Amino acid sequence: MPVAGIDIGGTTTKLALVGLDGKIEGLRTIPTAPGNAPEFVNRLGVVFHEAGWRSDQVGVAVAGFVSEAHDAVAYNPNLPWLERFPLRKALENALGVPVILEADSNAAALAEWRWGVGCGSGRFLCLTAGTGVGGGMVAGGKLLRYAYEGVGDVGHVIVAPGGPLCSCGGKGCAEALVGANAIAKRFRDAGGAANDLREVIEEAIAGNPLAVRLIEDAGRWLGLALATLANILFPDRIAIAGGLSEAGDLLLDPCRAVFHDNASTFASETARIVKAELGWRATLAGAGASAMLDE
Repeated sequence: MPVAGIDIGGTTTKLALVGLDGKIEGLRTIPTAPGNAPEFVNRLGVVFHEAGWRSDQVGVAVAGFVSEAHDAVAYNPNLPWLERFPLRKALENALGVPVILEADSNAAALAEWRWGVGCGSGRFLCLTAGTGVGGGMVAGGKLLRYAYEGVGDVGHVIVAPGGPLCSCGGKGCAEALVGANAIAKRFRDAGGAANDLREVIEEAIAGNPLAVRLIEDAGRWLGLALATLANILFPDRIAIAGGLSEAGDLLLDPCRAVFHDNASTFASETARIVKAELGWRATLAGAGASAMLDE
């Protein structure tokens, strides 16, 4: 029986049924409007009930880190209005069923390991680059929970010391340089016309030299971040997910080149960098997978 999954992202929240094969059915979306957590949860409840789904429990993936009890967002500078709000309890009241709360980076990693490019990997690292940059890791068939129920804030590896200020308060973080808003802003500041990252990628695929350069720059910064992470975590497979991954080899080729130039010999020879297979579905499917595993 499919289970309901919800993906609360920095910009958009998605709801759907997730099948045992990871397929998505009945997708609904609403904006992740900032400011009022109770109103946001109530809107989610309305959409959920209007869909008429039957699910014994709901898996919810949320951007950021979750508390040890998996009942609230512990930290996310992009969604401060959700921090420490009793999210799981509020969702259970609004939806009328038990809720499994998981970090979105963990959910994406779990889905790719179960249904995507991570199948068969013993130490699988999945980096998701969209509005923010996060990551999850499955090692020995289990999610790695080192801090705040996740592998760590891997999107905030420093790749440009003294670089641009990040929303986390640090400088030169990978997220500050390869996050969707940062890339789109650099494109506009240099005279390009694009509303968001998707349009920058479309321009790059069409051959726009400015867009190509910005995507290649993002790939190089990602490569540096992954070199550092691989030297610590020693994954055998690394998947790039999220909106930025839609740039394909325009992103991955410079990413791989910089990774192999900077990672230790052992990490470089051990890890293979690939594009995530599930695309935008990964986090939503992983939310459902979290509920399946908890049954």
